[in-house]
Amino acid sequence: MSIKGHEYTVQNGMNRSKVGKTLYSLSTILTALIVSQLIRYLIWFESVPTLISTVILTIILFYIIYYSFNNWIWKLRPVSGLLKLPNISGTWSCNGKSNYENFNWHGKVQIIQSWDKIRITLITERSSSESISAVIIYDDIHGYKLVYNYENKPNSLDDTNLRTHVGFVDLNLDYSNNKATGYYYNVSGRKTSGEIIWIKK
Repeated sequence: MSIKGHEYTVQNGMNRSKVGKTLYSLSTILTALIVSQLIRYLIWFESVPTLISTVILTIILFYIIYYSFNNWIWKLRPVSGLLKLPNISGTWSCNGKSNYENFNWHGKVQIIQSWDKIRITLITERSSSESISAVIIYDDIHGYKLVYNYENKPNSLDDTNLRTHVGFVDLNLDYSNNKATGYYYNVSGRKTSGEIIWIKK
């Protein structure tokens, strides 16, 4: 697992390809404006072949714009609303209740999210888990849903009640994106399930 996370899917949001084309078009327009001003005010710039200057400048601007968009711009509320993609990065407290063993447990969720990648970690007293894949779903009526697949590992190999297992989480986010409720299902290595509540700190 990369420290930066993995790619994730956004359903019913703005098409990622369309966003990429928009960012490239923006960098091309800015290149044309900048080159015209450089030619106007810098005499030596006229000697630089136009093809070379525009290609290099377009690449540089696209990288800067995409990097800024990927890490910061998309998180702005008007932009994330347009994209139909909530910013869920940060630290969440997690309260869980196992339906199988009938006990309560607590943990901390840490989410690192950019425009194109996400990493979801859950740390409890006895184990920790890492997301493997994820999808954020937008619905006009019900709002946002987060579904992700994870791998869980016990903190101690001597823990006879826990072993490495995989499962998935199905969460509904409230409209403030500060609370999420749903269920978890362990499907391999530990066949249990339960309810969970996340509260953003």
